[in-house]
Amino acid sequence: MNAGAPDIGATGSNNGATFDGTEGAEEANSQAAQQRKAFETALGMMAMRIVSDAQADLDSAMDDTEENV
Repeated sequence: MNAGAPDIGATGSNNGATFDGTEGAEEANSQAAQQRKAFETALGMMAMRIVSDAQADLDSAMDDTEENV
């Protein structure tokens, strides 16, 4: 690698911000961590919605079965 070139490694693009490998790396990691947390939260909410809907469907089916007995 060039001695004068910044070493961004696996952090990827810096979206045009000045990147010197110190404070910029911490901010990039912080933003990535926040985005990952937001994604995981949204994914968890969707999973809970799916489970809740499936449970409601099951409850409805069980109620219909009990009425027919």
